[in-house]
Formats: sequence, C-alpha cells, structure tokens
Amino acid sequence: MTDRFKIAAKGKTWHVFVRKSAGTALDAAWVSLGGCPSQIVAMRVYMALNAREGR
Repeated sequence: MTDRFKIAAKGKTWHVFVRKSAGTALDAAWVSLGGCPSQIVAMRVYMALNAREGR
C-alpha cells in the first residue's frame, strides 16, 4: 500500500503533498496543498487527511 499524503519541509515552510494519479501509476504526481510556516498546523492538516481517507 502506498501513501497518498506526505509532509515535507521546503525552506522555511511546511508542505502537505497529495498524490494525484492520472490513470496509471507512472502518471502519478505529488501536488502541494500549499505551504505553512507552522509545523503544527501542517501536521494537523496531514493528520486530518489521513483520518478522513478511511471513511
């Protein structure tokens, strides 16, 4: 099972990425939902996305 979401630091901001696929796994790309200077806020968004995926 592959992850659909990931969180990463880029410079002074934290980004939450979502994997978008366009049909095949080779066409998959990571799209940033935006940057946030607060790691806590970015982690909350990341955890909310992971929790919602199971529903």
